[in-house]
Amino acid sequence: MLIRRLLCCWAVSFALPAAAQLPPREISRAIDSAAALIQRHYVFAAKGESIAKHLREQHQAGAFNNTPNWKTFDSVGTAILRSYSQDGHLYMRYSPEKVKNLRSEQQPHGVDDFFHSPKAREHNYGFREVKVLEGNTGYIKLDEINISDESLPVLQAAMALVSRTRALIIDLRDNGGGGSEIKPVLESYFLPGNKALLTFHSRTGDTETDSTITIDPALVYKGALHILVNKKTASAAEAFAYVMQAQHRAKVTGQPSAGGANHNVLFVVNDDVFISISEAAPVLPGTQKNWEGAGVQPDYVTSPGKEMEEVLKQIAR
Repeated sequence: MLIRRLLCCWAVSFALPAAAQLPPREISRAIDSAAALIQRHYVFAAKGESIAKHLREQHQAGAFNNTPNWKTFDSVGTAILRSYSQDGHLYMRYSPEKVKNLRSEQQPHGVDDFFHSPKAREHNYGFREVKVLEGNTGYIKLDEINISDESLPVLQAAMALVSRTRALIIDLRDNGGGGSEIKPVLESYFLPGNKALLTFHSRTGDTETDSTITIDPALVYKGALHILVNKKTASAAEAFAYVMQAQHRAKVTGQPSAGGANHNVLFVVNDDVFISISEAAPVLPGTQKNWEGAGVQPDYVTSPGKEMEEVLKQIAR
C-alpha cells in the first residue's frame, strides 16, 4: 500500500551554513532539477507545468540573484512556489542530512526516518500527553501523526488508558501532520472495519481508497469524540479531523485548520536541498470534497486558547 505521508507544511528550520555566494551555475542546476520534478510528479499535470514554468521565469528574472546560501535559496524558492500555487505542500527545504536520509530510503531495505529514527522515539511518536480528566473524560495530546508498526504499542497503550472514559478529547492543535505507514489504524478505533475514508486521485487518473481495518470490538472506542484544531493543524492531522467529522463520529472545536489536503512526497534536488511535491489529491469517496485551501471547518468556533473551555462545556451538557 502507498504510504500516506502527509507531512507538515511548516517544516523545522535548519542551521545556516557559513555565508557564501552560491555559484550561478549551481543555482541554475537546482532550479532545473526542481522544475523537472514538479513537471513529472505534481498531481495536476497542467498546473504542474505552469508552476515549473513560473519557477524558471522567476529565476530568469533574477529572483535568485545574490543568493548567499542554500537556506536562502529554499526560502526564496518556497515563497515563489507557494504564492503561485497556493499549495502548502509545495516547498523546498535546505537539509543535507535529510537529503542523505532520502537517498538511503531509496536503497534496498531502506527505512523512512520520519517513522523510524531516534528522534521519532524520543518524541514518543507524537503522543505528548495522555490522561483522564475530572468527570471521566479522556484526553490525548498529539503533536504529530506517526503511525507505524513501531509506534502501534504506544497508540494501543494510549487508547487502553482512555478506553473506559465517557468522552474523549483528541487535541490536534499545532499538529503539523505526519502520516501512517500502515492502514488508517487511528481512525479504526472509532469506526467500523472496512469503512472507506478517503479516495486518493493521482495525475494518471488512478485512484486508491483508504479504509479502516477491523480491530477487536472490545478496543473500539464508543464514547463521544471531540477533536481540537487551530490554524496550525495541518495535513494528516487535518485528515483525521476531517474524516471523523464527515463520518459524523466527532465534533470539531477551534479555528479553521491550515488547509493542506494533498498527499506529498519528498524528492532530492541536490546534495543540500529537497523538494516536497503534491502527488495525489484526497477526496471523500464518491465526491470532490476535501479540505484543500479551506481547512477543516469546526462545528464550534472559538477564539485561540478557548478550545478546551468550550469543549468541556459541550461534554458537561
